[in-house]
Amino acid sequence: MDVKDKEPDTLPADRREVHTEDIQDIIGTPPHGLLRWGITWVLVVLLGIVALAAFIRYPDIVRAPVRINAANAPKAVISRISGNIVDILVEENAAVEAGQPLAWMESTADHGEVLELLERLHGLRDRQFGDGYGESTAVAPPINLQLGELQNSYQAFYQSYLTYRAAIGDGIYLKRRAYIQRDMQNVEQQRKQLELQRELQEREYTLAETEFERYRELAERKVISPSEYQQQQATLLAKQHPMQQTQSALLANEASHTAKAKELADLDNQIAEEKSKFMQALNSLISEAEQWKSQHVLTARQAGTVVYAGIIQRNQHIEVGQEVFHINPGSTDFFGEVNIPQYNMGKVEEGQEVLVKLNSFPFEEYGVLKGSVGRLSGVPYQDSIFLSRVDLQPIAPHRHIRLTTGMVGTAEIVTEDASLLQRLVRNIRLVLGRD
Repeated sequence: MDVKDKEPDTLPADRREVHTEDIQDIIGTPPHGLLRWGITWVLVVLLGIVALAAFIRYPDIVRAPVRINAANAPKAVISRISGNIVDILVEENAAVEAGQPLAWMESTADHGEVLELLERLHGLRDRQFGDGYGESTAVAPPINLQLGELQNSYQAFYQSYLTYRAAIGDGIYLKRRAYIQRDMQNVEQQRKQLELQRELQEREYTLAETEFERYRELAERKVISPSEYQQQQATLLAKQHPMQQTQSALLANEASHTAKAKELADLDNQIAEEKSKFMQALNSLISEAEQWKSQHVLTARQAGTVVYAGIIQRNQHIEVGQEVFHINPGSTDFFGEVNIPQYNMGKVEEGQEVLVKLNSFPFEEYGVLKGSVGRLSGVPYQDSIFLSRVDLQPIAPHRHIRLTTGMVGTAEIVTEDASLLQRLVRNIRLVLGRD
Protein backbone atom coordinates (compact mmCIF):
# COMPACT_ATOMS: atom_id res chain seq x y z
CA MET A 1 0.00 0.00 0.00
CA ASP A 2 1.14 3.46 -0.93
CA VAL A 3 2.30 5.81 1.79
CA LYS A 4 -0.38 8.36 0.64
CA ASP A 5 -3.11 5.87 1.55
CA LYS A 6 -1.95 5.40 5.09
CA GLU A 7 -3.78 7.07 7.94
CA PRO A 8 -2.00 9.96 9.60
CA ASP A 9 -1.62 8.01 12.81
CA THR A 10 0.27 5.21 11.03
CA LEU A 11 2.74 7.58 9.34
CA PRO A 12 6.11 8.16 10.78
CA ALA A 13 6.41 10.97 13.25
CA ASP A 14 8.71 13.02 10.96
CA ARG A 15 6.09 12.92 8.20
CA ARG A 16 3.04 13.82 10.22
CA GLU A 17 1.53 17.33 9.58
CA VAL A 18 1.19 19.13 12.84
CA HIS A 19 -1.45 21.96 13.06
CA THR A 20 -2.20 24.44 15.76
CA GLU A 21 -5.53 24.48 17.52
CA ASP A 22 -6.75 27.62 15.55
CA ILE A 23 -6.05 25.93 12.27
CA GLN A 24 -7.70 22.79 13.52
CA ASP A 25 -10.82 24.82 14.34
CA ILE A 26 -10.87 26.36 10.86
CA ILE A 27 -10.38 23.06 9.15
CA GLY A 28 -12.90 21.34 11.32
CA THR A 29 -15.68 23.99 10.82
CA PRO A 30 -17.99 23.34 7.81
CA PRO A 31 -17.92 26.17 5.07
CA HIS A 32 -20.63 28.88 5.05
CA GLY A 33 -23.51 28.68 2.52
CA LEU A 34 -22.24 31.70 0.58
CA LEU A 35 -18.95 29.97 0.09
CA ARG A 36 -20.60 26.74 -0.92
CA TRP A 37 -22.99 28.45 -3.50
CA GLY A 38 -20.83 31.41 -4.47
CA ILE A 39 -19.93 30.21 -7.93
CA THR A 40 -23.56 29.40 -8.65
CA TRP A 41 -24.69 32.88 -7.62
CA VAL A 42 -21.98 34.49 -9.67
CA LEU A 43 -23.15 32.51 -12.68
CA VAL A 44 -26.77 33.50 -12.04
CA VAL A 45 -25.80 37.18 -11.79
CA LEU A 46 -23.81 36.99 -15.00
CA LEU A 47 -26.71 35.32 -16.80
CA GLY A 48 -29.03 38.04 -15.46
CA ILE A 49 -26.73 40.75 -16.71
CA VAL A 50 -26.61 39.12 -20.12
CA ALA A 51 -30.42 38.84 -20.17
CA LEU A 52 -30.83 42.49 -19.22
CA ALA A 53 -28.31 43.48 -21.84
CA ALA A 54 -30.38 41.61 -24.43
CA PHE A 55 -33.61 43.38 -23.46
CA ILE A 56 -32.36 46.89 -22.69
CA ARG A 57 -32.46 48.99 -25.86
CA TYR A 58 -29.71 51.49 -26.49
CA PRO A 59 -30.49 53.14 -29.83
CA ASP A 60 -27.87 54.78 -32.00
CA ILE A 61 -28.76 58.48 -32.16
CA VAL A 62 -27.60 61.33 -34.41
CA ARG A 63 -28.18 64.69 -32.74
CA ALA A 64 -28.65 67.86 -34.76
CA PRO A 65 -30.22 71.29 -34.25
CA VAL A 66 -33.82 71.66 -35.42
CA ARG A 67 -35.96 74.67 -36.24
CA ILE A 68 -39.75 74.62 -36.46
CA ASN A 69 -41.24 75.91 -39.70
CA ALA A 70 -44.63 75.81 -41.39
CA ALA A 71 -45.89 75.18 -44.90
CA ASN A 72 -47.24 78.74 -44.98
CA ALA A 73 -44.83 80.39 -42.60
CA PRO A 74 -45.11 83.98 -41.37
CA LYS A 75 -43.61 86.42 -43.84
CA ALA A 76 -41.53 89.40 -42.80
CA VAL A 77 -42.26 92.89 -44.14
CA ILE A 78 -38.85 94.44 -44.74
CA SER A 79 -38.03 98.09 -45.32
CA ARG A 80 -36.40 98.71 -48.70
CA ILE A 81 -35.07 102.15 -47.81
CA SER A 82 -33.67 103.93 -44.79
CA GLY A 83 -35.89 106.58 -43.26
CA ASN A 84 -38.54 107.41 -40.71
CA ILE A 85 -41.97 105.87 -40.42
CA VAL A 86 -44.49 108.58 -41.27
CA ASP A 87 -47.61 106.72 -40.24
CA ILE A 88 -48.64 103.25 -39.03
CA LEU A 89 -51.93 102.19 -40.58
CA VAL A 90 -52.73 99.00 -38.62
CA GLU A 91 -52.74 97.94 -35.01
CA GLU A 92 -50.81 94.94 -33.77
CA ASN A 93 -52.66 91.60 -34.04
CA ALA A 94 -55.06 93.12 -36.56
CA ALA A 95 -56.27 91.03 -39.49
CA VAL A 96 -55.07 92.25 -42.89
CA GLU A 97 -55.55 91.26 -46.51
CA ALA A 98 -52.88 90.63 -49.09
CA GLY A 99 -51.65 93.91 -50.57
CA GLN A 100 -53.02 96.05 -47.72
CA PRO A 101 -50.76 99.00 -46.74
CA LEU A 102 -49.32 98.70 -43.24
CA ALA A 103 -47.15 101.80 -42.85
CA TRP A 104 -45.73 104.73 -44.80
CA MET A 105 -42.06 105.57 -45.05
CA GLU A 106 -41.09 109.21 -45.33
CA SER A 107 -41.23 110.76 -48.80
CA THR A 108 -41.67 114.17 -50.42
CA ALA A 109 -44.86 112.89 -52.04
CA ASP A 110 -48.30 112.57 -50.55
CA HIS A 111 -48.76 108.83 -50.09
CA GLY A 112 -52.52 108.98 -50.55
CA GLU A 113 -52.27 110.89 -53.83
CA VAL A 114 -49.66 108.54 -55.24
CA LEU A 115 -51.70 105.45 -54.35
CA GLU A 116 -54.85 107.02 -55.82
CA LEU A 117 -52.93 107.96 -58.97
CA LEU A 118 -51.58 104.42 -59.27
CA GLU A 119 -55.11 103.02 -59.03
CA ARG A 120 -56.33 105.38 -61.76
CA LEU A 121 -53.39 104.48 -63.98
CA HIS A 122 -54.18 100.78 -63.68
CA GLY A 123 -57.82 101.49 -64.60
CA LEU A 124 -56.69 103.62 -67.52
CA ARG A 125 -54.46 100.84 -68.82
CA ASP A 126 -57.29 98.31 -68.55
CA ARG A 127 -59.58 100.56 -70.61
CA GLN A 128 -56.90 101.15 -73.23
CA PHE A 129 -56.72 97.43 -73.96
CA GLY A 130 -60.36 97.51 -75.08
CA ASP A 131 -61.52 98.00 -78.65
CA GLY A 132 -62.57 101.31 -80.16
CA TYR A 133 -61.27 104.86 -80.06
CA GLY A 134 -61.92 107.92 -78.02
CA GLU A 135 -62.36 106.17 -74.67
CA SER A 136 -62.89 108.22 -71.55
CA THR A 137 -59.27 108.68 -70.48
CA ALA A 138 -59.39 111.81 -68.38
CA VAL A 139 -56.06 112.53 -66.73
CA ALA A 140 -55.60 115.36 -64.27
CA PRO A 141 -52.98 117.99 -65.18
CA PRO A 142 -49.83 118.08 -63.01
CA ILE A 143 -51.06 121.08 -61.04
CA ASN A 144 -51.41 121.03 -57.25
CA LEU A 145 -50.36 117.37 -57.21
CA GLN A 146 -47.92 116.36 -54.49
CA LEU A 147 -46.18 113.51 -56.30
CA GLY A 148 -42.70 114.16 -54.96
CA GLU A 149 -40.20 111.86 -56.63
CA LEU A 150 -42.74 111.07 -59.38
CA GLN A 151 -43.47 114.69 -60.35
CA ASN A 152 -41.12 114.80 -63.37
CA SER A 153 -42.21 111.38 -64.62
CA TYR A 154 -45.87 112.34 -64.37
CA GLN A 155 -45.28 115.58 -66.25
CA ALA A 156 -43.62 113.69 -69.14
CA PHE A 157 -46.51 111.22 -69.15
CA TYR A 158 -49.04 114.05 -69.24
CA GLN A 159 -47.40 115.53 -72.34
CA SER A 160 -47.65 112.16 -74.03
CA TYR A 161 -51.27 111.96 -72.95
CA LEU A 162 -52.07 115.36 -74.51
CA THR A 163 -50.51 114.26 -77.79
CA TYR A 164 -52.49 111.06 -77.69
CA ARG A 165 -55.77 112.84 -76.97
CA ALA A 166 -55.12 115.35 -79.76
CA ALA A 167 -54.62 112.51 -82.20
CA ILE A 168 -57.22 110.09 -80.91
CA GLY A 169 -59.82 112.01 -78.94
CA ASP A 170 -61.32 114.85 -81.00
CA GLY A 171 -58.25 115.26 -83.22
CA ILE A 172 -57.67 114.97 -86.93
CA TYR A 173 -57.14 111.23 -86.93
CA LEU A 174 -60.65 110.33 -85.90
CA LYS A 175 -62.13 112.97 -88.20
CA ARG A 176 -60.21 111.58 -91.14
CA ARG A 177 -61.30 108.11 -90.16
CA ALA A 178 -64.93 109.19 -90.08
CA TYR A 179 -64.59 110.81 -93.53
CA ILE A 180 -62.99 107.69 -94.97
CA GLN A 181 -65.67 105.47 -93.52
CA ARG A 182 -68.35 107.76 -94.98
CA ASP A 183 -66.66 107.63 -98.39
CA MET A 184 -66.52 103.85 -98.18
CA GLN A 185 -70.23 103.74 -97.43
CA ASN A 186 -70.91 105.90 -100.48
CA VAL A 187 -68.74 103.65 -102.64
CA GLU A 188 -70.62 100.63 -101.40
CA GLN A 189 -73.98 102.29 -102.16
CA GLN A 190 -72.75 103.17 -105.60
CA ARG A 191 -71.68 99.61 -106.17
CA LYS A 192 -75.11 98.34 -105.22
CA GLN A 193 -76.68 100.74 -107.73
CA LEU A 194 -74.30 99.59 -110.44
CA GLU A 195 -75.08 95.96 -109.74
CA LEU A 196 -78.83 96.67 -110.07
CA GLN A 197 -78.18 98.55 -113.30
CA ARG A 198 -76.12 95.67 -114.67
CA GLU A 199 -78.89 93.23 -113.77
CA LEU A 200 -81.45 95.31 -115.72
CA GLN A 201 -79.12 95.60 -118.67
CA GLU A 202 -78.54 91.86 -118.70
CA ARG A 203 -82.30 91.27 -118.75
CA GLU A 204 -82.74 93.74 -121.65
CA TYR A 205 -79.91 92.07 -123.54
CA THR A 206 -81.50 88.66 -123.01
CA LEU A 207 -84.79 89.91 -124.47
CA ALA A 208 -82.99 91.53 -127.36
CA GLU A 209 -81.02 88.36 -128.03
CA THR A 210 -84.25 86.33 -128.10
CA GLU A 211 -85.79 88.81 -130.55
CA PHE A 212 -82.68 88.63 -132.71
CA GLU A 213 -82.90 84.82 -132.89
CA ARG A 214 -86.42 85.13 -134.27
CA TYR A 215 -85.34 87.59 -136.94
CA ARG A 216 -82.47 85.31 -137.88
CA GLU A 217 -84.88 82.40 -138.48
CA LEU A 218 -87.06 84.65 -140.60
CA ALA A 219 -84.03 85.81 -142.55
CA GLU A 220 -82.95 82.25 -143.20
CA ARG A 221 -86.44 81.48 -144.60
CA LYS A 222 -86.32 84.62 -146.74
CA VAL A 223 -89.33 86.04 -144.97
CA ILE A 224 -87.65 89.42 -144.21
CA SER A 225 -85.22 91.44 -146.19
CA PRO A 226 -81.48 91.50 -145.36
CA SER A 227 -81.74 95.15 -144.36
CA GLU A 228 -84.27 94.39 -141.63
CA TYR A 229 -82.03 91.58 -140.35
CA GLN A 230 -79.00 93.88 -140.22
CA GLN A 231 -81.04 96.53 -138.43
CA GLN A 232 -82.03 93.99 -135.75
CA GLN A 233 -78.41 92.86 -135.43
CA ALA A 234 -77.32 96.46 -134.83
CA THR A 235 -79.96 96.76 -132.13
CA LEU A 236 -78.50 93.69 -130.35
CA LEU A 237 -74.97 95.12 -130.52
CA ALA A 238 -76.22 98.40 -129.10
CA LYS A 239 -77.50 96.51 -126.02
CA GLN A 240 -73.96 95.20 -125.31
CA HIS A 241 -72.36 98.64 -125.03
CA PRO A 242 -74.16 99.76 -121.81
CA MET A 243 -73.29 96.45 -120.20
CA GLN A 244 -69.59 97.03 -120.89
CA GLN A 245 -69.81 100.54 -119.49
CA THR A 246 -71.49 99.25 -116.34
CA GLN A 247 -68.82 96.57 -115.93
CA SER A 248 -66.10 99.24 -116.24
CA ALA A 249 -67.90 101.34 -113.62
CA LEU A 250 -67.98 98.37 -111.27
CA LEU A 251 -64.24 97.85 -111.72
CA ALA A 252 -63.62 101.52 -110.99
CA ASN A 253 -65.87 101.29 -107.95
CA GLU A 254 -63.89 98.30 -106.69
CA ALA A 255 -60.61 100.17 -107.17
CA SER A 256 -62.01 103.15 -105.28
CA HIS A 257 -63.16 100.90 -102.46
CA THR A 258 -59.72 99.28 -102.28
CA ALA A 259 -58.00 102.67 -102.17
CA LYS A 260 -60.28 103.83 -99.35
CA ALA A 261 -59.63 100.60 -97.45
CA LYS A 262 -55.88 101.12 -97.83
CA GLU A 263 -56.20 104.71 -96.65
CA LEU A 264 -58.21 103.54 -93.66
CA ALA A 265 -55.60 100.86 -92.86
CA ASP A 266 -52.80 103.45 -92.97
CA LEU A 267 -54.77 105.72 -90.69
CA ASP A 268 -55.47 102.88 -88.27
CA ASN A 269 -51.76 102.12 -88.27
CA GLN A 270 -50.98 105.73 -87.35
CA ILE A 271 -53.59 105.59 -84.60
CA ALA A 272 -52.08 102.32 -83.32
CA GLU A 273 -48.62 103.91 -83.27
CA GLU A 274 -49.89 106.87 -81.26
CA LYS A 275 -51.65 104.53 -78.90
CA SER A 276 -48.51 102.41 -78.57
CA LYS A 277 -46.46 105.49 -77.65
CA PHE A 278 -49.04 106.49 -75.07
CA MET A 279 -49.13 102.95 -73.65
CA GLN A 280 -45.35 102.95 -73.34
CA ALA A 281 -45.48 106.21 -71.40
CA LEU A 282 -48.33 104.85 -69.27
CA ASN A 283 -46.54 101.58 -68.48
CA SER A 284 -43.35 103.46 -67.69
CA LEU A 285 -45.17 105.69 -65.19
CA ILE A 286 -46.94 102.69 -63.64
CA SER A 287 -43.60 100.91 -63.27
CA GLU A 288 -42.03 103.92 -61.53
CA ALA A 289 -45.08 104.33 -59.29
CA GLU A 290 -44.99 100.65 -58.35
CA GLN A 291 -41.31 100.97 -57.51
CA TRP A 292 -42.04 104.03 -55.39
CA LYS A 293 -44.82 102.12 -53.62
CA SER A 294 -42.55 99.15 -52.88
CA GLN A 295 -40.03 101.51 -51.26
CA HIS A 296 -42.26 103.95 -49.39
CA VAL A 297 -45.32 101.83 -48.55
CA LEU A 298 -44.91 98.76 -46.34
CA THR A 299 -47.45 96.28 -47.68
CA ALA A 300 -48.76 92.92 -46.46
CA ARG A 301 -47.55 90.16 -48.76
CA GLN A 302 -50.27 87.75 -47.67
CA ALA A 303 -53.44 87.66 -45.62
CA GLY A 304 -53.10 87.02 -41.90
CA THR A 305 -52.41 88.75 -38.59
CA VAL A 306 -49.97 91.63 -38.17
CA VAL A 307 -47.22 91.20 -35.59
CA TYR A 308 -44.82 94.05 -34.87
CA ALA A 309 -41.14 93.16 -35.19
CA GLY A 310 -40.16 94.81 -31.92
CA ILE A 311 -41.20 98.27 -30.80
CA ILE A 312 -42.58 100.14 -33.82
CA GLN A 313 -43.86 103.72 -33.57
CA ARG A 314 -44.30 106.84 -35.68
CA ASN A 315 -41.23 108.89 -36.62
CA GLN A 316 -39.02 105.91 -35.78
CA HIS A 317 -35.94 105.57 -37.96
CA ILE A 318 -35.78 102.32 -39.91
CA GLU A 319 -32.68 101.00 -41.67
CA VAL A 320 -32.79 99.37 -45.08
CA GLY A 321 -33.37 95.63 -44.79
CA GLN A 322 -34.83 95.92 -41.29
CA GLU A 323 -37.85 93.76 -40.46
CA VAL A 324 -40.77 95.97 -39.44
CA PHE A 325 -43.78 93.63 -39.40
CA HIS A 326 -44.54 89.94 -39.64
CA ILE A 327 -47.68 88.56 -41.27
CA ASN A 328 -48.78 85.36 -39.57
CA PRO A 329 -51.26 83.40 -41.72
CA GLY A 330 -52.12 81.10 -38.81
CA SER A 331 -50.84 77.93 -40.44
CA THR A 332 -50.90 74.72 -38.36
CA ASP A 333 -49.02 72.52 -40.79
CA PHE A 334 -45.71 72.55 -38.92
CA PHE A 335 -42.56 70.59 -39.71
CA GLY A 336 -38.96 70.58 -38.58
CA GLU A 337 -35.88 71.70 -40.47
CA VAL A 338 -32.83 69.76 -39.28
CA ASN A 339 -29.27 70.72 -40.15
CA ILE A 340 -27.42 67.41 -40.14
CA PRO A 341 -23.61 67.64 -40.02
CA GLN A 342 -21.50 65.47 -42.25
CA TYR A 343 -20.47 63.34 -39.27
CA ASN A 344 -22.70 60.21 -39.15
CA MET A 345 -24.62 61.55 -42.16
CA GLY A 346 -24.46 58.14 -43.84
CA LYS A 347 -26.61 56.59 -41.10
CA VAL A 348 -29.56 58.92 -41.65
CA GLU A 349 -32.28 57.64 -44.00
CA GLU A 350 -35.82 58.64 -44.86
CA GLY A 351 -38.49 57.21 -42.60
CA GLN A 352 -36.31 56.95 -39.48
CA GLU A 353 -37.83 57.99 -36.17
CA VAL A 354 -36.97 61.44 -34.82
CA LEU A 355 -37.36 62.74 -31.26
CA VAL A 356 -37.61 66.53 -31.06
CA LYS A 357 -36.76 68.33 -27.82
CA LEU A 358 -37.78 71.99 -27.92
CA ASN A 359 -35.99 74.62 -25.90
CA SER A 360 -39.29 76.43 -25.29
CA PHE A 361 -40.91 73.34 -23.78
CA PRO A 362 -38.43 71.31 -21.62
CA PHE A 363 -38.87 67.64 -22.42
CA GLU A 364 -38.65 66.70 -18.73
CA GLU A 365 -41.99 68.47 -18.24
CA TYR A 366 -43.68 68.41 -21.64
CA GLY A 367 -42.08 65.37 -23.20
CA VAL A 368 -40.66 65.08 -26.69
CA LEU A 369 -42.27 65.48 -30.09
CA LYS A 370 -42.16 62.46 -32.34
CA GLY A 371 -41.74 62.49 -36.08
CA SER A 372 -39.92 60.89 -38.95
CA VAL A 373 -37.38 61.90 -41.56
CA GLY A 374 -39.55 62.95 -44.50
CA ARG A 375 -37.03 64.32 -46.96
CA LEU A 376 -33.25 64.31 -47.00
CA SER A 377 -31.17 66.64 -49.11
CA GLY A 378 -28.69 64.85 -51.33
CA VAL A 379 -26.23 67.72 -51.49
CA PRO A 380 -24.95 70.06 -48.77
CA TYR A 381 -26.24 73.62 -48.86
CA GLN A 382 -23.74 75.25 -46.49
CA ASP A 383 -20.37 74.15 -45.10
CA SER A 384 -21.05 70.40 -45.46
CA ILE A 385 -24.41 70.75 -43.70
CA PHE A 386 -27.26 68.65 -45.06
CA LEU A 387 -30.86 69.83 -44.71
CA SER A 388 -33.57 67.38 -43.72
CA ARG A 389 -37.32 67.77 -43.25
CA VAL A 390 -38.96 66.16 -40.23
CA ASP A 391 -42.66 65.40 -40.46
CA LEU A 392 -44.10 65.83 -36.98
CA GLN A 393 -46.85 63.67 -35.56
CA PRO A 394 -50.04 65.31 -34.20
CA ILE A 395 -49.72 66.66 -30.67
CA ALA A 396 -52.27 65.63 -28.07
CA PRO A 397 -54.21 68.62 -26.67
CA HIS A 398 -53.47 67.71 -23.05
CA ARG A 399 -49.74 68.28 -23.59
CA HIS A 400 -50.27 72.06 -23.98
CA ILE A 401 -47.50 72.46 -26.55
CA ARG A 402 -48.16 75.38 -28.92
CA LEU A 403 -45.86 75.37 -31.92
CA THR A 404 -44.85 78.58 -33.65
CA THR A 405 -42.49 79.22 -36.49
CA GLY A 406 -38.92 79.87 -35.38
CA MET A 407 -38.82 77.59 -32.32
CA VAL A 408 -35.50 75.77 -31.99
CA GLY A 409 -34.37 72.66 -30.21
CA THR A 410 -32.52 69.40 -30.66
CA ALA A 411 -33.52 66.55 -32.95
CA GLU A 412 -32.43 63.02 -32.07
CA ILE A 413 -32.57 60.80 -35.15
CA VAL A 414 -32.77 57.11 -34.22
CA THR A 415 -30.61 55.46 -36.85
CA GLU A 416 -30.43 51.98 -35.19
CA ASP A 417 -32.50 50.63 -32.28
CA ALA A 418 -29.99 48.01 -31.02
CA SER A 419 -29.70 46.38 -27.57
CA LEU A 420 -26.67 46.49 -25.27
CA LEU A 421 -25.88 42.86 -26.03
CA GLN A 422 -25.97 43.47 -29.78
CA ARG A 423 -23.61 46.39 -29.39
CA LEU A 424 -21.25 44.28 -27.21
CA VAL A 425 -21.24 41.43 -29.72
CA ARG A 426 -20.65 43.84 -32.56
CA ASN A 427 -17.69 45.42 -30.78
CA ILE A 428 -16.23 42.01 -30.00
CA ARG A 429 -16.51 41.05 -33.66
CA LEU A 430 -14.83 44.28 -34.70
CA VAL A 431 -11.97 43.63 -32.27
CA LEU A 432 -11.58 40.04 -33.44
CA GLY A 433 -11.76 41.13 -37.01
CA ARG A 434 -9.02 43.67 -36.51
CA ASP A 435 -6.82 41.11 -34.82
